[in-house]
Amino acid sequence: MVNDSFIDSPRSAIATPKKKTVEKFFSINDEDGHLRKIALNRWRNYFEEISAVEFAHPAIPSAPPVYGPAQKITVVETEAALSKMRPGEATGPDVLTADFRKWKS
Repeated sequence: MVNDSFIDSPRSAIATPKKKTVEKFFSINDEDGHLRKIALNRWRNYFEEISAVEFAHPAIPSAPPVYGPAQKITVVETEAALSKMRPGEATGPDVLTADFRKWKS
C-alpha cells in the first residue's frame, strides 16, 4: 500500500512529506504567511472584468489568389538546403533532416 503523505525522491533515499497548503503563495501572503483574502478577491474581480470585455478586432487583410502551377523545387535546391542544416536540427514540413543527406551519399 502506498502512503499518500510521502513522495519518494529518485535523487535521495529520504522520503519528503507532500505540501498540502496552498496558503504558501508568497505573492498574496501577509507577513504572517496567511493568504490575503481581500487582495485575492480583488484580483479575481479584476480578471473577471477584463476577460468579459469584447473589443473589435482589426480585419484580416486578404491577398489576391495566386494562379498557375507552383514552382517545382529542384534537387540542387534541396541538397543546398540540407547541406546548410546542422545534424539533429528540427525539420520543416518535408521532414528531411541533415542526416538524410549523409545517408544518401
